[in-house]
Amino acid sequence: MQLIFWRLTKFSLVFLVVFLVFVLNYMFFAWFLSRLTTTPKEYKCAKPNKVYATSNGVHTDLIFHKNLLDEHFLEQLQVVEGADYIAIGWGDEGFYLYTPSWAELKISTAIAAAFLPSKTLMHLTHYKRLNPNWKSIELCDEQLQAMKKFVYASFKNDKNDNIQLLEGTGYRDNDFFYVAKGNYTCLYTCNIWVNQALKKASVKTAIWSPFDKGILRHL
Repeated sequence: MQLIFWRLTKFSLVFLVVFLVFVLNYMFFAWFLSRLTTTPKEYKCAKPNKVYATSNGVHTDLIFHKNLLDEHFLEQLQVVEGADYIAIGWGDEGFYLYTPSWAELKISTAIAAAFLPSKTLMHLTHYKRLNPNWKSIELCDEQLQAMKKFVYASFKNDKNDNIQLLEGTGYRDNDFFYVAKGNYTCLYTCNIWVNQALKKASVKTAIWSPFDKGILRHL
């Protein structure tokens, strides 16, 4: 009995040490790599397109004026009367559906999102007006097309190649969830998704940043 207890104690201590080392390394690389910037190809154009980035303090979204989005894509979206801007984000299904506010966050949801490959959703929020706190990003046409291609490819389409609305979801009457591709882990978070979109569009951004501040500081 003592031997079993000793082995369990030893295993627990080893696990705790490994976990702490992982967390410390993760935080260090997140801090370090988020301060290093990419060196993308430079684009110059007479009339750049403006897209935006915003954060709720944790999660980053990309925001497009609806005139910049493809007609085929817009036709598949839920209509919000008078809304000209659409924020698009990618993230963990559990966080999106079961954690509308941080007060409702469960430890099991956080652990599953961080350490287990979990299902993902696209979250679209429709806005009627431009928010002056949004970070502006100027893109030439080629850059915009590259960013949109990445965003569209993140939706998991049905057999008819249409995006799939998750019925009965959304926090308010101006936001909706759609089925997404890919899995969420601590190594590929909602903010890394935005980070990748910026890289695809040749926008100077962090080398790697799982947190929103590492994205926004370069914009």
